[in-house]
This record gives sequence, structure tokens and C-alpha cells, in this order.
Amino acid sequence: MKRIFVSFFILMCATVYAQEPESKQLIVANSKAWKPFSFINSDGEPDGILIDYWNYYGEKNDVEIEFLLLDWQSSLDAVTEGRADVHAGLLWSENRESFLDFAPVIMSIDTQLYINQELIGIDLDELTFGKHDYVVGVVSGGYEEEFTRLHFPHLKLKNFANNQQMIDAAFSGDLDGFVADLQVANFYLYSRKEPKRFIGVRHLYSGDLMPAVKDGNTELQKQITVAIKQLDSKDTEKIFNRWMYVNTVYPEYLTHLIVGGLLLVGGTYIFVLRISVKRKTQALELANKSLKKLSETDQMTGISNRRHFFNELKVRMKQPGSIVIMIFDIDDFKNINDSHGHKVGDRVIRSVVGATSNVVSHKHLFARIGGEEFVVVANNLSYESAIALAENICTSIRSVKLPEDDIEKITVSLGCAFYSNNENDINLSTADHLMYQSKQSGKDQVTAQRYS
Repeated sequence: MKRIFVSFFILMCATVYAQEPESKQLIVANSKAWKPFSFINSDGEPDGILIDYWNYYGEKNDVEIEFLLLDWQSSLDAVTEGRADVHAGLLWSENRESFLDFAPVIMSIDTQLYINQELIGIDLDELTFGKHDYVVGVVSGGYEEEFTRLHFPHLKLKNFANNQQMIDAAFSGDLDGFVADLQVANFYLYSRKEPKRFIGVRHLYSGDLMPAVKDGNTELQKQITVAIKQLDSKDTEKIFNRWMYVNTVYPEYLTHLIVGGLLLVGGTYIFVLRISVKRKTQALELANKSLKKLSETDQMTGISNRRHFFNELKVRMKQPGSIVIMIFDIDDFKNINDSHGHKVGDRVIRSVVGATSNVVSHKHLFARIGGEEFVVVANNLSYESAIALAENICTSIRSVKLPEDDIEKITVSLGCAFYSNNENDINLSTADHLMYQSKQSGKDQVTAQRYS
């Protein structure tokens, strides 16, 4: 009897121990020179938006946070090699999806092409197509480099280990331009004596910063996902606002300048001033509407961009009833680009969007989330209707005709994840994996799965 009791006691202890959380410490990696998101300050300490965010995460979840700030590529290597548990925040890409698993969105960023003010007036298309000898800087391992090499393969690029080195090189005269996140460029430029020496001339993309763990570490990914969803949005908003003290001049600032200037004018001109204020206000409202549309729209295709898609997805995931997520990309698109050039590749992308738009309804969310990758989200469809919609998309795209004789047809591989309700653990990875099953099964087809 005594032996039975001892064995039972040992078993209970083992069970309790097994139920304890795996770890109360996280090593968080990121860049050491990515102001204002993460950097090493003058005291040699980690600092920035993501540093404050993860310290807040640790405080709220009783987790000890240790930071490992390196050059950008090294920060990715630290996660994949196991020297860090999680990357503090980075943009999703198909390449990164192959070795990282992503958690929920922390915040959004915008990225632009900056050029020396002496080059203002040159043809930007000629610049991006590499018809000049101008050199543009990018950070090695950053999404900026991946995006620029994909979309502007002929642009003359020079790589740097981090943003600080890149900006220093630009002001030393070694670069004619650089690609950088809007917030990052503002932070570095406005801390210089000549903040307007480099000007943002083209918006390249908008995206969401998400934490990431090593591919396959699903347990930690789930832990972080649950913990982030429990953070108070008001507290995180305070963290973001505390750092955004270097502001971009958007048209709404003009309102204050206009009103301030008008108030200096004498009473004799009061009637004229009122008319002027009204006209300026209307112009600003139109400008703001235009800017809002630009920020939400993919410039090439006119459909929703990645940033707007994720904002809308959050809203749709709160609606009752079923939700279906379809991800598809163009089969053998790289071969088309390599064989026919990017102009034909762009025409193929626009043709796919046109064919898909003929099938999807205005009630559906249709967005471009990568170079040749698209997503459609629909609420309150039956499983059968979702399958029919997916097949109709493939059929419509298959019927696209192009003037190039050797491109017989355009096809896509589509993954369709159907959720009977929004209480499931919904993410893009599931539909993405289904899409790759379509690829592996021969392309030009739909792979669907029902989750209830």
C-alpha cells in the first residue's frame, strides 16, 4: 500500500511539473540600428518602440525579456539558429515564411524611395529601371532589399549591414538614394543638419510588423499569439505615440498654417478670408480622401494593398458566421518575368486581377499581398459556395488571353480554408499551406479544407 501511495505521489508531481509553462524567459532579437523601432542608445542599452513594447509584454505576462540587438541579417540568423527565441517585429514575405512562423500584427509601417534633392526632376521610372548610374542603398536582410531586388532588378543597389551605416554613406556622398521605412528615415534625417538633403519621392509599399519564431516552433508561436491578444491596446498605443515625435508633414497640417496666416490679416479682409478658408478646407478634404485611397490601394492593380487587407480582415473576423480565406498565386510567374520581362509580368498580374474581379463580389475582400500573390476573403458563404467561388476564380483566370503567342494560358494555384465560425484559430498560414498543396499536386487547381 505504501509503494502504491509513493508511486501515485511521484506521478502527480510529474503531472504538475509537466503542466508548468515551458519558459518564463524570452530572448528577443532585432536590429541594433533601426531607429525608432530598435537600436542601442548612447548608454549602450536597447531602446526604441519594439523594446518598450516587448518590455511591456514581459511585464504583463510575467516573462523575463532579454534583448539581442544585431545587424539586420544577423538578427534573423539568431532566431533560425536558436540563439534567440523570437524576432521582435518584421514584415512577412514568402521567403521568410519558409523559415519563420509569424504571430499577430504589432503595428504598420510605410516604405519609400529617397533620393538626393539634387536629383529631383529626373524620370523615376528610368531610375528604377536602372537606366542611370545612380546608386541606391538597402539594408542586407531587410524586406526593403527583398522588395527592391524583386521589383527593380536592374536598379544599382549597394548593401549595408544596418540603417545607420546606410544613412551615413548617403550623407558622405557615397549614395544617390536609399530605400527605408518612413518612420526610420524621418528619425535619421531629422536628426541631421540637412534633413531635406534626401527627399521621399515614391511610396513603395505598406506592411505590418509581426513577431516571428523559428519555423516549426508552434508552441511558442501560440504562446506569443495569445499573450499579444491580451495586451491593452491603449497601453500599446501610448508606447507607439511616445516615439513618434518626428512627424511627417501631411496635408492636414496645412489647415493650421492656413488658419494661422488668415488670422493675421486685418478685419478689412475678413470676408475674403472666410471664402479662402472654405476653399482650402475643401481642398484639404479632397487631398485627405485621395491620400487615404492611395494608402489603401495597390498602385499597380487598384485593389486593396497588404496593409488595408489586414485592417479589413480584423473587422471581418469579428463578424458572426462563416469565413473563408482563399490565397492564390500565379503559376510559373518567375519564368514569365525571366522570358518576357517585367512589363509583360505586370500585364499578367493586372490581367489576373481583372479576371478575378469579374468573379468576386463587392462584398468580398480582394487584395494583393505579395508580388504575384493574392487573397480573397468572404463572410457567410456555405462550404459549397466557397468551393464554387474558388473554382470560378481559377476558370476566369484560365480564360485570360495575352498577345504573347508563347504564353498559352495563365493559371493559378489556390488554397481555400473554410471556417464554419470565427471561434477558430484563423490565420493566413493555413490557406497558404493549402495553396502549396495545389502547387505540389500539379498547379492550376483548388485545394480546400473545412475547419469546424
